[in-house]
Order: sequence, then structure tokens, then C-alpha cells
Amino acid sequence: MRLLLYGGTFDPPHNGHLNNLRAAAARVRPDRVVVMPAGLSPFKQSTAAPGSARVEMCACFRALEAEGAVPALCVSGWEVEQAALGRRNYTVLTLEMLARTYPEAELYMAMGSDMLLSFDSWHRWQEILRLAHLVVTSRNTGDIPALQAKAERLDPGGSRVLFAPVTALPMASSDIRARLAGGESCENELPALVQRVIAREGLYRAKGD
Repeated sequence: MRLLLYGGTFDPPHNGHLNNLRAAAARVRPDRVVVMPAGLSPFKQSTAAPGSARVEMCACFRALEAEGAVPALCVSGWEVEQAALGRRNYTVLTLEMLARTYPEAELYMAMGSDMLLSFDSWHRWQEILRLAHLVVTSRNTGDIPALQAKAERLDPGGSRVLFAPVTALPMASSDIRARLAGGESCENELPALVQRVIAREGLYRAKGD
């Protein structure tokens, strides 16, 4: 069984995230996809939206299951739960948990190109490569040469880092948060479910609103 993990802060999840996961799934043809919002990221001190809201918003990824892009998808709140218990989470710990939960699975992990370029700064990155294949999608056009060079340095054997062709949708959650705070709807970037949760919870408003 092939299991594809797609993690991220997802603050908020947007159509670029769906686009990248769709491409990663097309590349490796997983039997199961696990979308997992980060709890307390080692690289970020906090999130704008609480973990429970980010888990709920990630239900938007189930649209990929409905369209047939993935065979089975679940949203896991495991990392958010770890953060609630006061535990700082690292990707390697998530992969170890998945390896215990699905001992028969071959693990794959989808990531954006920016993550690959900084990957050797991650906690126990060599162990991550042992546990899972990386499936890299490009967020920006024209960055393939740099990605190929980085992959060769990280994985000289060429078996652990895979590339998923994708038509990049250049958008970032940080830009979307700023636009939402400025009163924009960002309806072209955000799935309808995400827009509903943001409106209901009053997320990403400018301070004082």
C-alpha cells in the first residue's frame, strides 16, 4: 500500500495546496492520502487560526476524492493534538507514527519546492528520507534546475526524491491572510468550505475589526 502524507500549516488552505496535492497524487498513485495540518511548527512560533479551525478547513481536500484525483483521503488532527499536549512536533515524528500505524505501507510525503531547498535544515532529515519518499511539486515556474541540483545532493542514489509535474499556481497563505485582513474575499484562491469557516469564525480580520 502506498500512503501519501501532505502536511503544512494550512493557515488557510487554498487552491494552490489542492493543486499541488493533486499533482503529487498523480505522480505516485497512492492508495491512501493523509492531510495533516501542523500543530506547532518548528519553523513558526504560532498560527493565525487555531488548530481546530485549520483541521476543519482542511476538509476542503476531500474534493479531490470526489473528483477521483485520490482514492481515499482523510484529514488527521494528530499534530494539532500533539501541540495541545504541549509537544513541539517534527515531521520525522509524524512519519514514525504513520509507520507504526500502517506498518505495511510505503510512505510518501508531498512538499513544495521551497521546502526541498531548505530540507537539510530539518530535524533528522536523513531519517525522514529513510522513512519516506519525497514528492516535490514546484510552486514557482523556472525553479527546476535548482531543485534538481538540491535533490542530487540530498539523494545521490536518486530513489528517494521524486518530482511531480504541476502547472504552478503562485499563491501563498501569508498573502491571502493579508488580503483578507484588508477586506478582500479571496474567493478565487479559497475553496468555498474554507471561505465559510473563515466567515463563521471571523478569522484573519485586521486587529480592531
